[in-house]
Amino acid sequence: MSLRSNRSPAALVLLAVVVTLLRTSPATATSANVLPSVYEPAGTGGYAALDRALAKLATHRRLLVIGAHPDDEDTSALALVSRELGGEAAYLSLSRGEGGQNLIGPDLGEALGVLRTEELLAARGIDGARQYFTRAYDFGYTRSLPETLGKWPEDVLLADAVRIIRRFRPQVILSVFGDDGSGGHGQHQAAGHTAFAAFAHSAEPLASPELEAGMDAPWKATALYRAAWFAPETATVSRTLGGIDPWTGLSIQQVAMKSRSQHRSQDMGRLLELGPRDGKYTFVEGPGGANGDDLFAGIDTSLAGIAATLGEGPLRAAVRGHLERASAEIAAARATLRPENAGAVVAPLARSLAELDAARAACVGSQLAEVAPVAALIAEKIAIGEQALLVASGVAVDAFADVAELVPGEPVKLTLVIWNAGAQPVFLALRQWSARGAGLVAAADLGEGVAERHELASGALLNVERALTMASDAATTRPYFLNRPRLDALYDWTAAADDERGEPFGAPALAGHIELEIAGRRLSFEREAVYRYADQARGEIRRPLAVVPRLEVHVAPEVVVWARGGPAPEITIDLASHLARPLRGELSFAADCGERREVLTPFRIAEPRGTASLRIPAPDCPAARKPRIHLVAEVTTDDGEQARPAAPLLDYSHVPPMPLRGGDGFDLVRADIALPALQRIGYVLGASDKVPGLLDEIGLPVSLLTAADLDYGDLARFDVIVIGSRAYETDSALQKANGRLLEYVRAGGRMIVQYQQYPFIDGKYAPYPLEIARPHGRITDETAAAKILRADHPVFTTPNRIVAADWDGWVQERALYMPGTWDAAYTPLLEFQDPDQPAQQGGLLVANLGKGSYVYTGLAFFRELPAGVPGAYRLFANLLALGDKR
Repeated sequence: MSLRSNRSPAALVLLAVVVTLLRTSPATATSANVLPSVYEPAGTGGYAALDRALAKLATHRRLLVIGAHPDDEDTSALALVSRELGGEAAYLSLSRGEGGQNLIGPDLGEALGVLRTEELLAARGIDGARQYFTRAYDFGYTRSLPETLGKWPEDVLLADAVRIIRRFRPQVILSVFGDDGSGGHGQHQAAGHTAFAAFAHSAEPLASPELEAGMDAPWKATALYRAAWFAPETATVSRTLGGIDPWTGLSIQQVAMKSRSQHRSQDMGRLLELGPRDGKYTFVEGPGGANGDDLFAGIDTSLAGIAATLGEGPLRAAVRGHLERASAEIAAARATLRPENAGAVVAPLARSLAELDAARAACVGSQLAEVAPVAALIAEKIAIGEQALLVASGVAVDAFADVAELVPGEPVKLTLVIWNAGAQPVFLALRQWSARGAGLVAAADLGEGVAERHELASGALLNVERALTMASDAATTRPYFLNRPRLDALYDWTAAADDERGEPFGAPALAGHIELEIAGRRLSFEREAVYRYADQARGEIRRPLAVVPRLEVHVAPEVVVWARGGPAPEITIDLASHLARPLRGELSFAADCGERREVLTPFRIAEPRGTASLRIPAPDCPAARKPRIHLVAEVTTDDGEQARPAAPLLDYSHVPPMPLRGGDGFDLVRADIALPALQRIGYVLGASDKVPGLLDEIGLPVSLLTAADLDYGDLARFDVIVIGSRAYETDSALQKANGRLLEYVRAGGRMIVQYQQYPFIDGKYAPYPLEIARPHGRITDETAAAKILRADHPVFTTPNRIVAADWDGWVQERALYMPGTWDAAYTPLLEFQDPDQPAQQGGLLVANLGKGSYVYTGLAFFRELPAGVPGAYRLFANLLALGDKR
C-alpha cells in the first residue's frame, strides 16, 4: 500500500467535547449525579438510580484522590467510596497525560490529552467518581521534583489543587504518591508534593490574589492518607474490595479494573478477577490516627455530619436538627423502596427535601464565614434528592437536535420530550432552550401558549419541537483549555469561566430546561441536547452537538520539511462549507519571510455544504533569514464571510467525539537533508506513528506493508524495511512474520527497528539477545550531549555528515526503552547521559546479520520527525542508507 496513492483530505467534521449528565442547574454542574448519561437512550435510570441516590443521601463521605496522570488514579478507592459506601469520590489529575504515547491511534500531545481526558470520563462513568484537572501540560518524563517544578510552577499547582479542594470539599484526601520522593519520576513526586501542600494550605490565603480569584470559600480536609502501592508494609488501613456491587454484580475490585481498562490508549486493559482483594492505605494525618481501621475513621459520616464544621452554637444545632430529620425520612424511603412500587418513596423523599431546604436556609441566613461550604454541601444533597424524586415519579426527559453541527446564523430544529410513565400526574411549570458557554442563542420559550402550571397526566407524552436560529457570532466549540495557546507547560485558562477551570471540558452547546412540580415541590432540571440517529446495525447512536464555522479552513501538514535539492513540498488547504448554498472566494496565503509574500488563490464550492481542496507549493522562503517560517491562510468569500480554522475531529469508538485546537497555518523548515537513492522502503506501521507519512513528504518512496506482504509477499523488493515504534505490541502479523524478516536481512536486506517495549524483548524477536531493564533506560533531557562512539561509521557520514548542530531542537526526550545489555554482535554508536545519571549507550545499536544489517534504536524519532527536527531527519536518512551496496 503506497502512501503516495492513498492521501486523503483532512477530516473537517466537528463534534462537541462534553460528557454532561442531566443536571439541576449551572451552579451544580460538578455535583453528584445518579441519572443516565445523555449518550445512553433516554430514561430515568430506574430502580438502580433511585437506590443509589438514596444511598448518597444517607451518608456524608467525600474522598479526593490526587495523582499526576490519567492512569495514576486509585480506581479501587474511588469505586469503594462511590459504589459501596454511597459517598462522593473524585480524582484530581495534575495533567491530562499529553506526554505519553498512544497505542490505538496517531494522536499525541494536546490531542492525546483530550483523548485521555475522555478515557478518564469513561472510567468515572464506571466507578462513579468525578474528574478534575490542574492546568499542567504533561511535557514528558522527568527524574526529579526540582526539574518538574521548573516547568510546573509550584504556586500554580498548589492554587489549582486548592481550587478543586474548595469546590469538591473532601473530608479525606488520598495522595497516590508520597511527599518523600517515592513513587517514581518527577511528575509523580510533584503530585505527592502538591497533595500534601494542598491538604495543609487549602483553607489559607494563597500567595497572590490572582491565583485565588474565582475560587469557592476556604475548605480544610480532615484527614490525609497516601496509597500504599509502593510500600505495602507501611499500610495502616486495609479495606476489602471483594464485596459485590448489587447493580453490576461485580466486586468492587472488578469495577475498579473495568474502570482502569478504559485507558485504552495506554495499554491498560485488565482481567476482572474474582476473589478477595484489599485496598491498602497509609495514614498521614487526621482524627483516626495510625490505628484507625477506615479512611473515614474519626469522621462523622452521617448526613448530619455536614454540620460538623459549623462549630458550637445555635446555628449548628439548628442545621444538625434539620439534617437528622431529613436522615430519618431518607431511612423511611429506603425501607419502603421496592422495585414494583418506586412511587412509594415520593412522600418521604419530599419531606426529606423540605428538611434539607430548611437546613440550607438557616445557613444562607447566617453571616458566619464558615457557612458557605456547608450550604453548598446541603445544596448538593438537595440536587440528589430532586433527581431521586424525578426517578421515583417515573418521569423521563430527553432533548435533541436534528443536526450534530450547529452553524452560526443557520436554523436548527430542537425537540424536548417529557414522558410521564408514573402513576400520578405531574405539573409542567416552564420549558425553554438555552445556550451556555458558546454565546449561541438567547433563552427561548419552547412552545406557544404554555400555561404557568400545565398538567402532564399519567401516561402522557409531551413532545415539543421548536426551530431556532443560531447566533451569527457563535463561537466554535472546542475544549476550554485549548481556546488559547499554551504558556509553555501550562494551559492558559484566562479565557475560561471560573466554574470551567479544572473541569474536564466546558458547558454543553445547547440544553433544554424544564420545571416540574412533583408532590407539591417545584424541580428545575437541565438536559443537554444531543444528536441522535438510527444505525441499522447498532441501533440508536447519540453524539454531542458542536458549533462549527460557516466556512472552515484546514492546512496540512502542521510542520513541512523542505529537503535540500528537493522540489517545493505541496501544502494542502481543505475548505468545508456548512452553508446550504454554494460559495466562492479567494484564499490569501501569507508567508513572513522577512518580507510579506502573498499567494492569492481563488476557490469555488459548487455544492451546498460542499468541500474544496487546494494544493499549492510552499513559498520559497530563504532558510538563512528564518529557519522556521509560520504561514497563515485567510479566506474571504463573495459575501464577506471570513473562514475560521477547522477543529480536527478526535473520534475513537470508545469515547464521544470531540474537536481539537484548529490551525490555519504551518511551520516550514528548510533543512539540508541529503536523501539516499532508494527505490522502495517498506514500513510496518507502529503505534501513534506518523513517521512514514513524513518520510514520504520529503520525497522518500515509502510503502506500508500489509499483513499479506508480511505473510507471503516478496520482501526482497525493498531496499530497507522499517518497523514503527511499538509495532511488535500492536501487529500480530509482524510477530508471525518476524522470522521471514530476519531471513530477508540475512539475504542482504536492511531492517531498522524503532523503539519497542517489553513484549519485543519477551518475544525474543531481535536476532541476538537484548535486555531492557525495569525501569527502562531513557534519556529524558532533550538537550543531553550526544557522544558519537564511532565517528567514521556510515550512520554518521552517509549521505549526511552528522555534526553537533544535528542534536539541537530535539523535543521532550532523546531516547526511551534503550537496552541496558546486549549481545556482542551489536555495536553501540551513541552515548547519552542525563544529569546526575550514569551514561547509557543503548540508544542506537547496529549489527551484521548474514549479508545484511540490523538496527535497533531507542531514539525518539516518532516525536522528533513530526516536530520537524532537521537533525533527526538527517540521521534517519543515514540509517535508511546503512549498508547500501550501490
